[in-house]
Amino acid sequence: MLLLGGSGYIGTHLSRKLKSNGFSKVFVGSRNSSGTGGVGLDITDVSSVRQIKAGNFDFIVNLTGQISRPIDACLNQNTLGIQNLIAACGEHSTLVHLSSVGVYGSGESVDESSPCNPETPYSALKLAAENLLVNGLDQHQRLIVRLSNIYGSSQPKGVFAYLKKSALSDAFLEFNNDGTLVRSFLHVEDLVSGLLALLEKNEEIQSPIVNIVGKDRYTVTQLIELFEGKFHVSYRKQFDPIKPYDNMLSISDRIFRQMTDFKEQYSLDTYIDELVDHAN
Repeated sequence: MLLLGGSGYIGTHLSRKLKSNGFSKVFVGSRNSSGTGGVGLDITDVSSVRQIKAGNFDFIVNLTGQISRPIDACLNQNTLGIQNLIAACGEHSTLVHLSSVGVYGSGESVDESSPCNPETPYSALKLAAENLLVNGLDQHQRLIVRLSNIYGSSQPKGVFAYLKKSALSDAFLEFNNDGTLVRSFLHVEDLVSGLLALLEKNEEIQSPIVNIVGKDRYTVTQLIELFEGKFHVSYRKQFDPIKPYDNMLSISDRIFRQMTDFKEQYSLDTYIDELVDHAN
């Protein structure tokens, strides 16, 4: 198995999970990978990606393309990089591609059969990558996994790191929406458990696209109030008076949960308690 972008946040957690569950041949592919179990490659470099076909991997898990800035890097990863991956996939390889529920855009509720209407450059590029895979690989060779927001220990950036830092420094909070942005949150350890379950059920999967969505769902305003209560602070904050983008209120992942019997082991409430404990 090859984890592309496996030295990143999700990749390091997934690699540990796989190895602890009996996957002995797990290789990490990234620009800086080297040594035993490391494959130095850049998916935007066609000559570099040729190593993938030579490796004859059963599973290729694509964790790259999870960046929104700079946008040209996001563009290259999700277009040129995907085209190179398609060309490099062997006949007996299955490409598991991590995408985003942001591709659905805004609305009341969706599932995997719903049309996509992305509203941000990042989500549009994630959908572009999906479309390339759908048109470039047979269904038995690919699985697209759309994720909600991921959080967990050691996460260096994101909304939780921002709120924690601001709680400890009395910084001024600024948001580029009116506070009604809704996000569902899934702990990284729950995510990698879910991905492991999907890999083990691969031959039984009937849907070419699977949502994995955390049950902890908050608006930005609710999330701020939760942190204020946990840290015993009152943030100074400013919201822009505009409606948020990619704001889907309810996203079903029933297919994934029924197929794997998945249940979360972590909760956002407990995680924030841990942040408070570490801060004291």
